[in-house]
Amino acid sequence: MDSWLTVFARWAIDFLEPLALLWLGLLALTLALWRKKQPRFAVAAGVAFVFVTILGGSPLPVWLVRSLERTYPAVRPEQQPVADVIVLLGGGVSPAAHEVGNIHLTIAGDRVPMALELARLAKAPVLCVSGGHPLPKRPQWVEADLVAKAITDRGLTTAEVISLGGCDDTHDEAVRLRRLATPRGWKRVLLVTSAAHMRRAAATFRAEGFEVIPAPCNFLGSLTTPTMSLPSPYGFTLYSVWLHEQIGWLEYRRRGWLRE
Repeated sequence: MDSWLTVFARWAIDFLEPLALLWLGLLALTLALWRKKQPRFAVAAGVAFVFVTILGGSPLPVWLVRSLERTYPAVRPEQQPVADVIVLLGGGVSPAAHEVGNIHLTIAGDRVPMALELARLAKAPVLCVSGGHPLPKRPQWVEADLVAKAITDRGLTTAEVISLGGCDDTHDEAVRLRRLATPRGWKRVLLVTSAAHMRRAAATFRAEGFEVIPAPCNFLGSLTTPTMSLPSPYGFTLYSVWLHEQIGWLEYRRRGWLRE
């Protein structure tokens, strides 16, 4: 059993985190302004305190991301049907000058092993890799090219590996795949992306005429216990994921890029 000193040290470290300090500062500011009879400023500070509390320390961000992920629950790679091509959407890697292969795994890095596992199981003869975000000062280094090179150089799959090049967004990825698919006769696509992103991604690829077989991964909300805690950046990260998908869905629908 931990001693009281160890427990106290852990609590002290938690409270010294930047977001926790900001949260405590907002609370102190709210109380101080109220005592000085400045209700308008006190309310403004109080609203900011509640905002940080809800997004940083409440279960709400977890529930929001779960609402996206439950549309496409987890699948077992070995039970997935055979397709014409595996498509690894970008976002799981960012270029990095000082990392092995010049690639750095992001919070969505689970996409890469999912795609490689499907390829290992021979679920499709071709693996298409997408992604944008060129390395600063080296615009020729894009995510898709770096990941494709890392896979082929290390012999991580016997499937044909094709880079879709730097793509601006999910719609761009679908359009570029369509250009490759038409002469090759590809119709069935094993689509690998984060579970929270799968709804929009699948609808986008269907709009380009593909039969989509979802291969969701990177479950951020479904594996997180929704509890009250000191505010942390992770809650804001989850909220950002949810908000990005909500805005993206509305914008893609407005542009006619979706087929549900």
